[in-house]
Amino acid sequence: MLKRGRDGARRTREVLMTANPAGSTAAGSTAASGSSGSSGAEPQIPPPPWQRLPDRPPRRRREPISRDAIVAAAIRLLDREGLAALSMRRLADELGAGAASLYWHVGSKDGLLDLVLDEIIGEGQVPDPDPPRWRGQLKDVARAQRRASLRHPYLVRITIGRIPMGPNALRYSERVLAILRSGGLSPRLAVQGYLLLIATVNGFTVDETGVEDGADGSAPRTDPASHQEAANMARDYIASLPADLFPHLTGLADEFAFSDADERFELLIDIFVDGLARRAAAGLAVRPTR
Repeated sequence: MLKRGRDGARRTREVLMTANPAGSTAAGSTAASGSSGSSGAEPQIPPPPWQRLPDRPPRRRREPISRDAIVAAAIRLLDREGLAALSMRRLADELGAGAASLYWHVGSKDGLLDLVLDEIIGEGQVPDPDPPRWRGQLKDVARAQRRASLRHPYLVRITIGRIPMGPNALRYSERVLAILRSGGLSPRLAVQGYLLLIATVNGFTVDETGVEDGADGSAPRTDPASHQEAANMARDYIASLPADLFPHLTGLADEFAFSDADERFELLIDIFVDGLARRAAAGLAVRPTR
């Protein structure tokens, strides 16, 4: 009986260790670990003062869910069904847990969205700065940001009103700023150029992904044919306007039928990055505030 009891206890411990070999450490962290491969050996990044996550010590007992698992499940739900589908109760059902457990880990829905944003930012890979290629590298950063927004169509919407300062966002900002500084941009032009690049790409992609979920709850994904149909309608309407009142519009009506989003995006980042390069070459920054 004693041997069977010891064998049963040993098997129980083995099952628990297999399910969670190192124990959950996410509950005591200040933000999601992201996908950047950070380890516990890295210096601790202090949280920003507006952090919406609970600052709690890790529990002694092993948790059936972790903060990382909650964030991953939230992203899967958002990708599948859109922003309107996300609630703490719905997410708890997805995880087979109670809503109270989720609140213990992430504090609130806003705190969860902070973590989701930082996790998605962590998907981005920013190269080491190469000064002769800084313009091409910055364009690659812009293209990667657009791809992330198209993969996660709710992304731009959850950035509104948020200051992304999680660990992944800080590392991302550090690496993009390194590229800009390697191109000779002044401190002010580097920071403002970085922030405006994000705003520029967000403005373009929100037009592609929409600002509301579709009728079925999913984020709208307009196909190229739909874009072309809308562009053709705009062209035909503009061409029908009185030419004496709108000579430039009617004279250029055919150009409004151009709807290749990829080519338009390339034009946008060419204009943006070339403008930064001209200012850097001329030693110009943004205009000083009065």
